[in-house]
Amino acid sequence: MLSPIDREARLNSLRLKLGRELEEDFRRAGSDLMDRLIHDFEREILLAESFASREDPMETVYHRTTADMIHKTLKALESIKK
Repeated sequence: MLSPIDREARLNSLRLKLGRELEEDFRRAGSDLMDRLIHDFEREILLAESFASREDPMETVYHRTTADMIHKTLKALESIKK
């Protein structure tokens, strides 16, 4: 399992390889990225709801957390596009 420092280092390494910040990637990808994230959000919400109805707490939390992260990314992308 990667530590928080290791995760940060990997993200920074990717940023250096690409030579740009994540916000620039958001701007370049535009509506295609938003469409994909919206699709992924909808899938994760449906999965979370399905697992919740089956009373499977681990899967419910996993998919709910993933949907929440996607939602936050979409909000960030929307604020950048303004």
